[in-house]
Amino acid sequence: MRASFAVLAVLAAVANASHRITLRNNCAWGVGLTLSNFPHAGVDYTGPAIGDIGAGQSKDITVPDRWNGRICDRPPNSGCENDCFGGIAFGRAACSMTEWNFDSVNGKTDYDISNIQGFSVAQRIIPDNGETLTCTNVNCPCNQAYRPNDTSGTCGGTGPVDQATRVAGSSGFTVVFCP
Repeated sequence: MRASFAVLAVLAAVANASHRITLRNNCAWGVGLTLSNFPHAGVDYTGPAIGDIGAGQSKDITVPDRWNGRICDRPPNSGCENDCFGGIAFGRAACSMTEWNFDSVNGKTDYDISNIQGFSVAQRIIPDNGETLTCTNVNCPCNQAYRPNDTSGTCGGTGPVDQATRVAGSSGFTVVFCP
């Protein structure tokens, strides 16, 4: 009986696993953020909206195990409120984003910085355990972020596919705005 209870406790812990993302705003202005479950291929985040993070402030969110989605900057007139779609591809103001696929690669997390819909804010992703990505301007290297309007995944055909993407075994991440 004791062994059955131990197995059930482990299964319950795995079923309720989650990941922390700390959002830290080092900018001199507030950033408005949207969390999207796009492409709707994982477990949905159903927690509270992120909203605005004031200058010098931080906010922790907890996403569920196997969450697949985006966190995007939401500058005025970007249209990036709904699934983080908008930006320059739609003739709107640019919106930078981070993209996540938790527990997708042998239990590890796939993550990247994307400026495909335009560069709006410098960002850094710091995993608790893994490789840091940093993009501080519209011309950041392809191995750090996807470039504006480049949906090829190959840095305009000059590099390997998805070179901006990293995989980490981390369960926690920090995203820094204006690193």
